[in-house]
Amino acid sequence: MRQGWVKVGFHRGIWIPCPPAFPAGMDTESWAAGYARTWWESSGKKHGKREVRLLAQNLAAIHANTYGVLPCHLALIHLPDPGQPPLLVCFGIWPALGERDSQLRMLAHADEAAAMQPPIVTEFSTENLGPGLKVLYYQLAEDGSTVIGCLNYAWRSAEHETDVRLFTSCPDLGRLQGAMPDIDELARVITVVPRTE
Repeated sequence: MRQGWVKVGFHRGIWIPCPPAFPAGMDTESWAAGYARTWWESSGKKHGKREVRLLAQNLAAIHANTYGVLPCHLALIHLPDPGQPPLLVCFGIWPALGERDSQLRMLAHADEAAAMQPPIVTEFSTENLGPGLKVLYYQLAEDGSTVIGCLNYAWRSAEHETDVRLFTSCPDLGRLQGAMPDIDELARVITVVPRTE
């Protein structure tokens, strides 16, 4: 059996797709500029070229630091308001290996040694993916001056022999907390499908 892939029916007014590659005629800069312009124009908020440029620079920097840096195969950027900091949310899609429960705990960082306190681990089931884990924990940044909130989810599709991890982290704990309902909703619309490539 071939490994699966994920299909995500995300809300296009909240989430910006952050693809690993662009179609012909598009690059990181044009993608970032297009979304920055669209997001500000559709917000109805007062803005100028400076705001659009800053958001485009932020989006381009996020893309540059995603693929090849993080264990990520697909990503979306949470941005319900262009005045907020964009929040990168990543998907890791892996062949199902080992015993299910221990592998999901590993993928979701349920036993994260760097956590400041024991991670908060809850079962998180969806109609499409079945039972999985949701894990929230906090850790200090490498410089020891900032607390980072880390949110991870993990599921296994036995049908497609695929493990799925959904994850994000943010030094703005209020921003992460505010985004959590939308991330939970995103998790509920993930489907594992046969890989076509």
